[in-house]
Amino acid sequence: VYGAASLAKESDEEPGELRRQVTSPNGTTAAALAVLMDGDRLKTLVTEAVEAARKRSVELRG
Repeated sequence: VYGAASLAKESDEEPGELRRQVTSPNGTTAAALAVLMDGDRLKTLVTEAVEAARKRSVELRG
């Protein structure tokens, strides 16, 4: 993750293009990403995770 973030920070390319450049066609990462990105599954999962963290933060504040 650190490497990907560093690459994105230092590049003028869009993150999606960088992903395409480093993902082997028909490889294992491509297969996993196809599942995660199908129907915005990854976006939904990340949104739900961030919301859960936000709610827990409010609870911990008391």
